[in-house]
Formats: sequence, C-alpha cells, structure tokens
Amino acid sequence: MRLIITFFFIISLFTGFISSQTLEERANAISKEEMQSVVEFLGNDLVEGRAPGTRGGNLSEIYMKSIFKLLGMVPGFNNDYMQPILIKGFTIDKLTLNGNGVTLNYLDDVVGSWVGSDENFNLKGDAVFVGFGITAGLWKWDDFKNVDVKDKIIIARVNDPGFYNNAIFEGKALTYFGRWTYHIEEAIRRGAAGILLIHTDETAGYGWNVVKNSWSGEEIYLESDISNNLKFRGWISEASFKKFLETKKIDINKLYELSKSPKFKPIPLGFSIDISGTAKKRELVIHNVVAEIPGKTDKKIVITAHIDHFGIGLESNGDAIFNGAIDNASAVSAMMVTAKILKEFQKDLYYSVVFVACQAEEAGLLGSKYFVQTYKDRDKIIANINYESTPVWGKTTDFMAVGGEYSTIEDMLKPILEKEGLQYSYFSLTNQGFYFRSDQFPFARYNIPAVWMSAGENDDSGQKKYPQYWKTNYHTVNDEYDPNWPMDGMKETIKMTLLLIEHINKTQAIPQWKRSLPFPLLIDKK
Repeated sequence: MRLIITFFFIISLFTGFISSQTLEERANAISKEEMQSVVEFLGNDLVEGRAPGTRGGNLSEIYMKSIFKLLGMVPGFNNDYMQPILIKGFTIDKLTLNGNGVTLNYLDDVVGSWVGSDENFNLKGDAVFVGFGITAGLWKWDDFKNVDVKDKIIIARVNDPGFYNNAIFEGKALTYFGRWTYHIEEAIRRGAAGILLIHTDETAGYGWNVVKNSWSGEEIYLESDISNNLKFRGWISEASFKKFLETKKIDINKLYELSKSPKFKPIPLGFSIDISGTAKKRELVIHNVVAEIPGKTDKKIVITAHIDHFGIGLESNGDAIFNGAIDNASAVSAMMVTAKILKEFQKDLYYSVVFVACQAEEAGLLGSKYFVQTYKDRDKIIANINYESTPVWGKTTDFMAVGGEYSTIEDMLKPILEKEGLQYSYFSLTNQGFYFRSDQFPFARYNIPAVWMSAGENDDSGQKKYPQYWKTNYHTVNDEYDPNWPMDGMKETIKMTLLLIEHINKTQAIPQWKRSLPFPLLIDKK
C-alpha cells in the first residue's frame, strides 16, 4: 500500500494532479524566468519580426505548437493545433495619386493597398467627401443620406463626431464607428471603388510614421474581405489632401465644420482621382495555433494573444526589424504562463479553456476574426479574455479590463481587485479606441462578452511607462526585448486573470452584456 501511495505521489509531480498550493499561491510564485522565456524568444532578431507568411512568422507558429504540446494541452482545432487560414497578400511597389493637376507620392503623401486582380493597376473615380462616413442608428447619425457613392473614391475623416462634441456618441472615448476598419466596412457596403482616410495625429491617435510602417509592406486579407467593389483602401495625410482642395479653392476647415453636424451629407469635390501603380500578389496559408484544457463542461472560456508583428520593414537608424517585443510577444508570454498554471489546476476547471495564438492581428484582427467566424463550438464560448501588449515594468497600484464596462466581467473583477488592494482603472487612451483594435473585438462582435486584461498605468517607478510606450515605441523598431524589465506588471496581469477565471469556474457564472454597445454586432443578440 505504501509503495502504491509513493508511486502515485511521484506521478503527481509530473502531471500536476496533486498540488499543495492554491491557485493564488501558485500565481504569487510565478518566476521572472517563466515570464521572460517566451518574450525573449519571440522578440529575438532571428524571428525577423514575425510577419505572417514569412519564415519568422512560420517559425512562431511552430514554436507555439511545441509549447502547447509540451504543456500537455489537447489540440484545439479538428484534432490539430494548427487552424489553417487562406490569405491573399498584396504588396504595392509603386503608387501615385493624380487629381486636378496635383500628383501625390507613395509613403510621403499616401499609403494604401490595392486588392484588384491586375498587378499594373489604374483606378479612376470622382472624389466625394463623406465626412466621418458613419451610419450609426444608436446615435441617429447617417453621413450618407442615401447618396449613391458607388464606383466613387470616397474621402473620410477618422475618429467619430464625439471627438468634437461630448454630448454625442461617447464623447472623447472613440467608438468603433471612428475606427479605420469600420470606415472600410462602410465603404464596401456603399459600393465605393476606393477610400482615402484623412490622417492627422490628433484624430488617428498616432503619427504618420505609424501609418507608414503599418501600410508600407505586404497587406494581407481574408478572401471574404476583398470579394467586393472596393479595390483601393488607403490613407492620405491631411497636408496632402489640402493640395487637392486648394486647386478648387475648397476650405478644408469648412468641410470639417459641416461634417460635425448630423445634417451633413456627402459633398462631391468637383474633380476625379486617378490611382495608379504596380503591386505584387500571392496566396499563402497561415495558422492560428489552438489548444484546449478540457474542463467538466464543454462550455468554454477562450484566451487569446496575437503572435504576429510587422516583420522586416524600412530601415530606421540602422535597424529594419520590427521585433514587437511588447506588441505582442509579452502578451503571448502572459498567455503561455496562464496556460501552464491552468493546466496544473485542470482538476478545478468547470469550464474548458481554449487558448488561441492568433495570426495577422496587425492586418486587421484577421486570425481572431477567422477563428470566431468558423469555430464549430462558437455557441459554447461564454467569454473571451485577451492579452495585448502586456506591461513588463514594475508593479502597479491599478488594473484595467479594457471593454469591461460593457459586460458583467467588470462586476466580477472589481471585488477581486479590491481584495488584492488594486484600484480598478480605465485606460487613459480611450480616445484611441483600443478595445476595437485587438483580438477581443471579433468575439464581441459575435455577441461574446470579451475584455483585454492588463495591469494598469500607475507603475511603481512613478513614470507611467505603459502610456509612454504607446506614444513612443509602439509599432517602431524600438520595441525590443530588454532583459532588465522587472516583469511585475506581467505577473500582476496573469494573476488577476487567473483569479477571474477561478471565480467564473467556482460560481459557474456566464458573463452578460449590460449596456448598449458602441459597435454593430455581426449576429443577433441572444
């Protein structure tokens, strides 16, 4: 009998079946080395910035699969870890825009993506200013007023009217209707041939260099996103747009002022725009990497973090690799430590937990979008928890659940934070619409309560390093791994997520929406 007990104890050391620790004690014991391991690898130059469909991107997928297998997690997609996604890639080599005698040049004035069938392309259409280009029934706002813009080149402001009037939309807090992805969706619905988004640092929330870095390499799309009339989608700097207007003596400020009124309707600008250039195209298969820890029920919590970044781009100060160490290697590291610990406590799980290392987030949330569109058990998903650009600095006095205010997840989290001595806080950069810019959002659009979990902004250095990061190193070659990061913010992020999951499992609660949503759902509410 003693031999049997001894043997059972030895086996438990490897399987994690018996643990003398509580989940909270295990979270408190997370080591710096555990957190460093994944971010150090994914942020290395040898992974070449992890662009989807590149050697570095493929290597990242294999790496994630290997870790899921090492942790003993079961394959999460059709008995495999890899969920294939057919993608079409387009790379512009040359691009010029001509309008009314003015020529604009690629990168300095305009960036964009051509998704037509011709590699040598030429698209011409009448220019129409559509204000914000928003149709939002929740706020009784319609910029189009049934004006036909089919086959036109529409020009739209980014952000939404609430940016200028706190009494409408959600004030300074950007709604999805102000995001560039929404404007493109609306252009597709309206049958436009092309769209130019007017960039300003103030309304976009980031500089032209971020737009240029994001749109100057290969742009990739799901087939479902380009099977339509919109063949060109891009950005134009405000100064360059003014050059077009000056030839017609149109005052841009008057256009802007008109666009702030709900009475606005599209304004033909009296000239056409000729978009021409050359582009390469290819088809490729990339993969989400999916694994599951089965619980006592087949209902599921899905945890996500994207593995991609921008790869190798334009050289800056001798460096051309966009390592994406914080965006998003740190978040992937947080996800994997979470997976490791939940696997150790699998016997306590009521809900199954699915982990998705998402591809192509930087291209418009393509991996998470494809996963939630096609996942056969979507109706069994009760919540999504996303990790994005997880803080790597010191311990904070506050904690955020970005988007938590839309659902009862916030109500579940607040007592946990209070017990841990943390203040529940809101992201200071809500004017940039971060909820709509990472992988929790496709879940939300499919009517699944979803949040982005993160340690807050008030770290113990007193320097608020997290918001500094978004204003300086975000989407630049300077986002590199630093072995001196204390990683306390990541540890806090993981711990609070584990305690939230523990609460959901113990109470068997199912999160619910609790307010009107500032974005359109893709399926009806239940």
